[in-house]
Amino acid sequence: MEMGALVLHEVTRRQLRQFAEHPVHALLLVGPDGIGKASVALALFASLLDIPVDKLAAHPYVLHITPDGDSISIETIRQLQKFLQLKTLGKHPLRRAIVIEHAQALTTEAQNAYLKLLEEPPADTIMILTANSPHALLPTILSRLQTVTIQVPAEAQLTPLLQASTQDETTQRQAYFLSGGLPGLLTALLQDDQTHPLVEAVGVAKDILRKMPFERLTLVDSLSKQKEQLRAVLEALQRIAQAGLAQASSKQDPKRVAQWHRIRKQTLSTQAALAQSVNAKLALSNLFLHL
Repeated sequence: MEMGALVLHEVTRRQLRQFAEHPVHALLLVGPDGIGKASVALALFASLLDIPVDKLAAHPYVLHITPDGDSISIETIRQLQKFLQLKTLGKHPLRRAIVIEHAQALTTEAQNAYLKLLEEPPADTIMILTANSPHALLPTILSRLQTVTIQVPAEAQLTPLLQASTQDETTQRQAYFLSGGLPGLLTALLQDDQTHPLVEAVGVAKDILRKMPFERLTLVDSLSKQKEQLRAVLEALQRIAQAGLAQASSKQDPKRVAQWHRIRKQTLSTQAALAQSVNAKLALSNLFLHL
């Protein structure tokens, strides 16, 4: 999707436009999962390299890095180093593009190796990292990146996405509340894109809510071992609870309001506990018993 077609907050659009006019070698896009950071990165690449977005995937000088499981290893960065040693052809000042999605998954060793690339970046290369939070990145990495925060657009800006959908109005509103106004997740929900990781997490979260407590507990062991999936499922549970709370409030259903409020409170408490490095199995078991 071209930059002009992306649904963006006006402040974000202005910052991206300024970056495109005076690009530096490395940019960090920060925002919650589902807001469309990868789409923004690709649209920027297309603009800066003067290549159609749909041609980027097959372009020999474009490399797209994503986590393998829960992390991005030092071996992946070593492969990136080799990729950057290759000569590029052409007269355009920017001829090569690197995107590292979910850069918060870079291991400490990988970040230290990547730091060397940032210290002496190839002149013909633009690198864009995406992250849901910058806090997992080393200060030495952050100091060498220009950062743009992808802000959540206003509801009115998302109207075209809703109007373009073939879903009924009730489903559209459910998708909007569930997405929290994040364009990428909203589009995936409206299109029922099961390949989208957040849509998959929503499906798992809904299944968890349908199960009996003892059935949920059978999922604790496997889910607690998958850090990224666990984070995504908890985020999905929180979104489902928020959407349910909004709908119950609009229908003036105090019983459902209390139920969704409890689920949301328990989920937020579990997320906070995991952020403090509480044992994942214990935190998840406690949540599943009290949903």
